[in-house]
Amino acid sequence: MGFCAAEGYAELGLWDEALEELGSLAAEFRAMPPVLRLELRCCVAMEAWEQGRLTARQLRSLGMIERMMAAGFYATLGRDLMKRGHIEEAKDALLDAVESWPSCKDVVLRDPSLVAAML
Repeated sequence: MGFCAAEGYAELGLWDEALEELGSLAAEFRAMPPVLRLELRCCVAMEAWEQGRLTARQLRSLGMIERMMAAGFYATLGRDLMKRGHIEEAKDALLDAVESWPSCKDVVLRDPSLVAAML
């Protein structure tokens, strides 16, 4: 079915099905920004952090929206890592967020749960 089906599944919160549809796309389509953005949304919703890291790495080399999404992913990952007590990994994720989108540093510094990781 393809990308439209994946979008529909995602809108319904059927993240596994959305990722499955995205996975069925030809390689040249899987690297397109809209596909990568949807894949990252799925990864966050499913807390599929490792797959999300791979996707965010691709997004951070693209346009402004994609870099912002990558930064948001890394900040969310940082929060999750902080909650689980993985401070050093959280710092790395937050550094990735700032490298992806330097303006997000202000957001990170206003979030008390993230500031703790930076100290």
